[in-house]
Amino acid sequence: MTTTMPYKVIDLSPHDENWSAYLENVLLQQAEDGWELLTGFQRQHEATQVGSTTVHSPSLVSTVLIFKRGRQPYFRE
Repeated sequence: MTTTMPYKVIDLSPHDENWSAYLENVLLQQAEDGWELLTGFQRQHEATQVGSTTVHSPSLVSTVLIFKRGRQPYFRE
């Protein structure tokens, strides 16, 4: 028996080139596969430098998207 997960989490690292187009493509692909976006937020990762404590680094921010399985996948014609 196969069990499908009702939720999906995607953690996206920022891309230097055309971030908004990349994000839009990810959202469209998930919709085509039958996933509905529930929420999204930015997450700041921690980095440890040698000889120091844990610090937050602005370059280590990612976007987290949480999806829920939709009723039926959306297919383009």
